[in-house]
Amino acid sequence: MKIAHLILAHKNPAQLQRLLDNLQHPDAAFFIHLDKKIDAAPFAYLFQRPDTFPVHKRTKIYWAGFGTIQGILNGFAEIPAGYDYINVISGQDFPLKPAGYIHRYIGERKGKEFITCQTIDGTSEWGDVSPRVRRYHLINWRIPGKHRLENILNKLLPPRKFPMDHELVGRANWFTLSYPAVQYLLSFLRQHPELIRYYKYCWGADEFIFSTILYNSHFRPNIVDNLLYCFWEPGHGHAKTLTAEDFDTLKDSEKLLARKFDMDKDPGIFKLLEDWMKNNP
Repeated sequence: MKIAHLILAHKNPAQLQRLLDNLQHPDAAFFIHLDKKIDAAPFAYLFQRPDTFPVHKRTKIYWAGFGTIQGILNGFAEIPAGYDYINVISGQDFPLKPAGYIHRYIGERKGKEFITCQTIDGTSEWGDVSPRVRRYHLINWRIPGKHRLENILNKLLPPRKFPMDHELVGRANWFTLSYPAVQYLLSFLRQHPELIRYYKYCWGADEFIFSTILYNSHFRPNIVDNLLYCFWEPGHGHAKTLTAEDFDTLKDSEKLLARKFDMDKDPGIFKLLEDWMKNNP
């Protein structure tokens, strides 16, 4: 089971190195997209590893903006054929299971697409997130007064209409997809540029775009939840930063990876997880 890990990173090369070390496997390779806003020089030593490659076409990434999608698409385009799965994660993720277990787990479920697809209309635990795609959002505009302009647009114009007859789903922008599913996504978006235009005026479109395309395709019967644990604190727009206090929850999780971690905030959680994985291969 050959896995290409596509990692979106923007900080802390030492933490990224630890992630690579713990996902290292004879059938794994790493393709790292570095946010174009940062200096890539501190990360250069990582690309001396024979299994680690830079995504050459970098883009600037802002929270909830289209840059995350573009970074993923750039990575998809540069990963060569020969991999069974592409695992999309961030540099602040970390495995909960050893690399060998991860490869076996996915191999035993070959053909599944690990991408969470919850409805956006409030009938799932996600809640009603439909305004994120039905209203105009100028998240990708770097101009003063954009929030006021958003309010004006949404008062004057009717709700946005999705350009295709698709059921909109999503939730997590981290997923593990078969190589054929990734090629389908790339082909579909090339054939439907109107989707790119539409999603550029959504908020957090990375949580919708890939899941919705696959959910409305022949891949739908093979879709299962993603493989990554993430805890969203009620009332907060960001995922909780996991620490040693979360260790018991993490070791008991059935997920293969988790997010998010910060070595500067709590380096101890990494050692706890590494020891756990070493003793539970």
